This record gives sequence, C-alpha cells and structure tokens, in this order.
Amino acid sequence: MSAAKPIDSLSWSIDVSQHGAVPRQSKYTAPAVVERSLDGSGSAVAPLPAGANIIQRRWDGARTDRLNADHWADALGHPIDSELAFDLPTLRARSAHEYHNNPDVEGIVETHSTDIVGPEGPSLEVISDDASYNKRLESRWNEWTEICDHNGEMHLDEILRLWVRSIWHSGGWFGQETNDETGSSFPAMLRLHDVHITRLETPWHMHSDRRVSFGVRRTRSGRPLEYYVRQPDYLGPYQYDTGEFETLPPDRVFHEFIRSESGQNVGYPLLASALPVIAQLRDYDQSVLDAAQLAADKSGWFVNLNPDGEKFEPEDAASMEVAFKRQVSRAAPPGWDYRNADATHPTSNYVEHRRERLAQLGRAAAIPLMLIRLDSSDHGYASARFDHQAYCWHIKSWQKWLRKKVLNRLVKALARELSLAGDLRRPRGEVKFLWNWTPPPQGDPVKERSAERMGLQNRTLTFAAACRAQNLQEEDVIASWKRTLDRFIEAGFTRDEAMAFMQSGPGKSAAPGGGKSGPGARVPNDARPGNNPANRPQSEKSKR
Repeated sequence: MSAAKPIDSLSWSIDVSQHGAVPRQSKYTAPAVVERSLDGSGSAVAPLPAGANIIQRRWDGARTDRLNADHWADALGHPIDSELAFDLPTLRARSAHEYHNNPDVEGIVETHSTDIVGPEGPSLEVISDDASYNKRLESRWNEWTEICDHNGEMHLDEILRLWVRSIWHSGGWFGQETNDETGSSFPAMLRLHDVHITRLETPWHMHSDRRVSFGVRRTRSGRPLEYYVRQPDYLGPYQYDTGEFETLPPDRVFHEFIRSESGQNVGYPLLASALPVIAQLRDYDQSVLDAAQLAADKSGWFVNLNPDGEKFEPEDAASMEVAFKRQVSRAAPPGWDYRNADATHPTSNYVEHRRERLAQLGRAAAIPLMLIRLDSSDHGYASARFDHQAYCWHIKSWQKWLRKKVLNRLVKALARELSLAGDLRRPRGEVKFLWNWTPPPQGDPVKERSAERMGLQNRTLTFAAACRAQNLQEEDVIASWKRTLDRFIEAGFTRDEAMAFMQSGPGKSAAPGGGKSGPGARVPNDARPGNNPANRPQSEKSKR
C-alpha cells in the first residue's frame, strides 16, 4: 500500500506469512494474521514485524463518506440499554402521542390487540385424570376472570388487550398480584392489578447502584431481584410525585417486553421504528391538503402588466395580502392580472405512495396492508388469504407468549389458592392446561371449512381439536347438538329422521312420519356408494 494513499478508520490486518510460499489449499488453515490498530494518520500504533504487509479489508456496508455520514452518524454500536437510558422517555411520549392522535396508528393497535386476545379472551381447558377436577377448575376460572381486576373495573380479556396496546406505545406491560380488598365470597383472594409501566423507575437514591436500572435490581447475569414502583398521589385529575416507592418481589409481578438483543433489560415501543414514517406521512398529508385547499379557495397572485401605470395599493400597506370574500367574483384592478394557483395536488400517484408508506406502519407486527386500511378491495382471494395466513401465524406467537408468561402463571396460582381454601382437590396425576383463542375472521371461510372437513374425514383432525380452533369446548358443542336432537324428537321426528335432517340440512330430509328422503336429498359422505370404502370397486390385487 502506498504511503500517500490515505487510510480511513477501517479494519485492517498484518500478514506475517512467508512471501513467495505456495498458498495452502486446506479450508481449515490460513496465513497467520495479527490484528493491530491504526492512529489518525494511518500508521500502526505498535511496531510492525519485519517483512509484514498491511492488508486493508473493506465492507461496502461499513464505508463512511460524505454522502452517508449523516445517515450513519448515530450507529455507534452501544448496548441497547445504554441508548434507551436517554431515548426511552422520548420514544414513549411520541408513540403515545401518535396512538392518541393518529387514527391510522390507533386503528392498527386496536386491530392487533383484538385479533390476539379475541372478543372474549382465551378459554381454558383442563386435562387430567380427574374429570370432576377439570370441570371444577374450568368453572372457577371462568368466574375469576370476571372479578380478577384489583379495582373491579376490567375483565381479564380487557387487561390482556390493554397490555398488548402497552407494547405498542410504552414498550412493555407491568402487572402486580394483589389480594382482594372487597370481602368477596369467592374462595380465592388472588387479584390482578395493572400498573402503568412508566411507574417502574429507579429511586433517586439508587442511581449510583450498579445493579439497579430502569427500576429493577438484577443480579450480574440479569436475573431480576426486586422491582421499584413509584407511588404517586392524586389531586383530582392531576398526578404528583411523592418520592415513595414500593418494592415488589419478582414472583408477584408481571413485567414483560419484547427482547430484541441479548442482555436487554427494558423494552421500547413497537411503534419506535415507524415514528419517522408516521411523522413524514402526516406532514406530507397536511402539505397535500394545504395545496389542494389553496387551489380550491381560488388563491392566487396579482401580476403587474403595466409597470408604468397606476400603482395598486393593498388594504394593509405593510402586507401584500389581499382579503377576498367567499363566493364573490374576483376582478383585478386595471393594469393587473389575477392568476390562480394550479390545482396539481393530490397528484396521480398520491394514493399509491400513501399505501406504500402505510404498509411500513404494521410491518413490525406482520400486519398486512389490507388490515391496516381495513380494505381488501385491491386483493384477490388468493393474495388476501396468503396475507391473512401469514398474519395469523404471527398472532399465534403472541398468543403463545401470553399463555406462557401470564395465563399459565395465573391459573396455577388460582388452583393453588382454591386448594388451600378447600374448594378444589388436586389430582395425583399430571395436569395440563390448553388455551383456546377465537381466531380472526377468515378471508375465505369456504376454503377454511373445506380444509377442516378434509382433516376430520382423513382422521388427521379430531373433533376436539376442531372445536378448540374455534374457541369452543367439545363438551359444549356436544351438549348443544344433543339439545337440538331432543327438540327434533319432541317435534315429532323419529331419531333417524332428526339425524338425517341435521346431517343433510334443512329442506333435504324426510318429513316426519316418512321413511325416505325426497328427490335430490343429500346423504352423509360415508353413505354414498362412491365414498364408502366397503362399496367401492376393488381390484383382485386389493382383495387379496
């Protein structure tokens, strides 16, 4: 390398291999390389070995020049916690502002939280060797979800949706296990208290403690030991700081956030990466609207056609602005020409540009554009179904997160308290918990039902699994069908006629008292000659 060639701050190595030697072909060996550093002039800090050559290594993505220096100015490679220590309050404030003031952002967050939790929340199915224990715990759980809030204002599904929203605008959620203070007759005292995550702060006298950050004391490896929650007081609608903190153990709190890096101890809003796009889009929309209104209001300017003619004096000598009344013809003074602003906005590609930018708002949560806009008019069935399936796959990962971090903990704590209160006797065998979620509406329900029917027919899908996929209990569905069958029999149908009616559909079964179906009546698949394996033609080879 020529000494005259400047060397920027790039990674470089010292090649101390023998010159003129035949390169080795083994993929496991390479010339010995010694890493060193350069000073500002490009010279090695340590003396070079005799005969060593400087080999400069360059990645295009690591190159810095005058064109990209501003873009990469903040790419310092610091640990995420050290950067969030300064920027987290700003990110939370801006994300909350957009959530409350931007209808697109609010709609995205509401759609996402509703699709994850569902309109009624998850339902519990207990599996053990004791059927009475299963039914008892499921019943008690359903009762508890109605009274689980410490303040008695929310049901469990509302708390879960609130926590999902908090991920978007605050970067995480924080909840506390408490005891009932109302004297309820419910045998378990367990309650759940939602706490705004911004109240999780480091006390002022602990800022010099190396093991405390973002309101949590942790071990050196990162395991939480204590949580410090600020205890404000209220003056009407206003909140003021008292300087008091409550210390909570880890087993009594629910503190979760999305971890994007190893060693991360605090979460950032899911809207953080989209904030520049949101701001640019809102500013651009406002500018387009201003330009369109300017043209629609017939705003313009006066052009002097005769510089030597009579001077035109505006009403306000300090300003060249002239006020016009609405719906009044406008004429220029003699020697002046009035010209309107051209109506060029919105441009022809305004909608397309806006669609592309809107798609970036939901990318962090895999939300497709048709759900961001709640409009699938530009999608075919195949593309809409593909986008929706990818989104549902992402939704399942969120539901699994809630199941592992929140729901399983709550139901185990509830079962433990019920057992201690003598209301529930735990079985000896293993107990499992299944959580059923109401799926989002399907873009093409016919295909989904066809796939479900195929799974039931080829025995790869059980009836219980099909019920759970729709957030239904197998016992409830069977009981509902039994009630329907009993009502048919009470109405004068025989059992066979009622069964045929329920399998074939209205208008295609035999009338009460008759033994045959009418023309064109549908029969179950197994009763059709072509579908029943016993009635299908078989070759001599298959018979043997």
